[in-house]
Amino acid sequence: MPKKAALANHYSSDELKQKYLKSKDSVAFGPRYANESRRWHLLWKVSLGWTIKTSAIAVGINYDYGK
Repeated sequence: MPKKAALANHYSSDELKQKYLKSKDSVAFGPRYANESRRWHLLWKVSLGWTIKTSAIAVGINYDYGK
């Protein structure tokens, strides 16, 4: 079983969820914002106890990018 990631306690799970839901994931905003939504989504899933690997699969990003 893979090790679970430890997140610093900067944001609660609810705050990460809100950041995910409010984030923009559009190429129109430039490369900096192209994956913002996916990053917040991954962090939210990990904060709920998901592994990085299963979170990356659920969010649709590469595992190596996620870790």
